[in-house]
This record gives sequence, C-alpha cells and structure tokens, in this order.
Amino acid sequence: MPIDRKRLLQVVAILGAACAYATIVVGGTVACPDWPLCNGSAVPDLADIGILVEYVHRLVAALTGLFMLSTLVIALLWFRAEMRIVTLSVMSFAILVTQVIIGALTITSGNDWAVVTIHLALGTATLASALIVALVSLWPAKPWSESAAT
Repeated sequence: MPIDRKRLLQVVAILGAACAYATIVVGGTVACPDWPLCNGSAVPDLADIGILVEYVHRLVAALTGLFMLSTLVIALLWFRAEMRIVTLSVMSFAILVTQVIIGALTITSGNDWAVVTIHLALGTATLASALIVALVSLWPAKPWSESAAT
C-alpha cells in the first residue's frame, strides 16, 4: 500500500504543533536541578508530583523535537519543490534547537529570570512556527505562473 506523502506531512506537522503546545502547558513546573538528567538520574523518582510534571515536560519536548525533525526530513525528501514548506520547516526546527539550548541553560542558570523569559519567548516562537508549518502543509500549493512573476 503506497504512502500518501502529503497526508503524512500534514499529520506529522500537526502532531509537532500539538506537542509544542503541550510542552508549554506542562513546562511551568521546575523541579529538576540538573540537565539533561534529573536529580542525577535519567529516570528520577516520579512519586514527587513536581518532578513528574517536569519529566513529562521533557518527554513531551522530546516528542515535539521528533515530530518537528520528521516534518523537516519529509519536507526535504519529498517536497523540495515546495520551497515554502522546506524553508518554514528549516526555520521551525532551528527555532526548536535554539529553544532546547536555552531550556538547558534555564536549568543550569538556576532559573535566572532573563533566561527563563527567553525560554518562554522561544517556546511561544516554537509553537507559532510549528503551527505555521502545519497550516501551510494543509494549503494546496499555488501553481507558478508567468503573471505572478511580474
């Protein structure tokens, strides 16, 4: 059975946007003093509700990264001719990578207010860019015409 490439792109892009939103929702709790581990462990004591929420934040953030990277790979492999999808996917993933780096700095800086503010702003930018990619993937590409170039 052949894969509907356009539908796959749309589903993966929408899942990336949904996970970006979920990452923001569960991202308000900070209970792990280190990164990438939590209390020195890859899987910390999840009986503490604060640690559980932060750990869920990290897991959902990993899913966000997986879906946004998948969107980028699909765009590069199958939709190179649609530069709007490729360009937006590259930009969206670049924002996400920056967000992850600042997220690590948020923990290692002891939640410095400036770093936390930048992290939240980039989280919002990640969500916005993921939504744009998802929405553009749902719009059919307009055929290029001579009149559009003038």
